[in-house]
Amino acid sequence: MENGGMHMDYLVDNYEDYLVDDDQKPVILAPTIRYHNITHDDMKNGDGLRVVLWVAGCEHHCKECQNPITWDPDGGIPFTTWDEAEFWDWLSKPWTQGATFSGGDPLHPRNRNKIGEMCKEIKKTYPDKDIWVYTGYDLQVENGVFSFRNKAGETFSLPWLNDIDVLVDGRFDCEIRKCDINENKKVLWRGSSNQRLIDVPKSIKSGTICLR
Repeated sequence: MENGGMHMDYLVDNYEDYLVDDDQKPVILAPTIRYHNITHDDMKNGDGLRVVLWVAGCEHHCKECQNPITWDPDGGIPFTTWDEAEFWDWLSKPWTQGATFSGGDPLHPRNRNKIGEMCKEIKKTYPDKDIWVYTGYDLQVENGVFSFRNKAGETFSLPWLNDIDVLVDGRFDCEIRKCDINENKKVLWRGSSNQRLIDVPKSIKSGTICLR
């Protein structure tokens, strides 16, 4: 996983293992994204107990990535209505503090629209629950305008940035990670200390990137 978050408990690779029964497959959303897992009661990818969606697709291909199986946007299995219902069911639990989107990269071009729709719906349905997003893209701001930069230096905007509470940005760097370990540096919620833990609402309000 390029964003440097924690490893998934397990990965789902075989769609045939994910049938409702012998004759019926779950309804596939159109357009759909693909994913590898949904974890719940997760304490490793943000504050409190969380439900985490691990999406497929990542362009960064960081050295020593913990989840390289998630790089392929055509990997994993389709994110069906059945899967989305499972995600919402866990999010609805009173002890679930919020949702985390990881992978893979939730901001991969194939994932942005669907993840954005889900974030907006979460804020509408559960305004007291928070949203964390892990991405390998770098958030930048110029003249108060926020955008993301990819490895090639190209930029893109994210219309639903204001629906995110905490953004963990930047590519995982295994060499920095080794230094972090040698220096006994505490790197909360991140894989390597070059990655930033960004308070998005505070950043938008101030027009500058504010760390948490």
